[in-house]
Amino acid sequence: MPRYRSHYIPRTRQGWIAVLLFLGLLALAEPPIVHAFANRTEPWVFGLPFLYVYLLVVYSALIGVLLWVQRRRL
Repeated sequence: MPRYRSHYIPRTRQGWIAVLLFLGLLALAEPPIVHAFANRTEPWVFGLPFLYVYLLVVYSALIGVLLWVQRRRL
């Protein structure tokens, strides 16, 4: 019976880059970093507290990585 590679492991270099970039950005949105660095309301940026702008940028970057992966069909 043939053994197939797991579909969870990326096969290309771009796939590895996408996975590591996504996990790195996701780590920026999780509590240890958010609570230590971005958990503040001052300064206000475009009329929003800093925390909201920070999370908006990180989540937008995560969506950007997913769209890049979909476009490249990784």
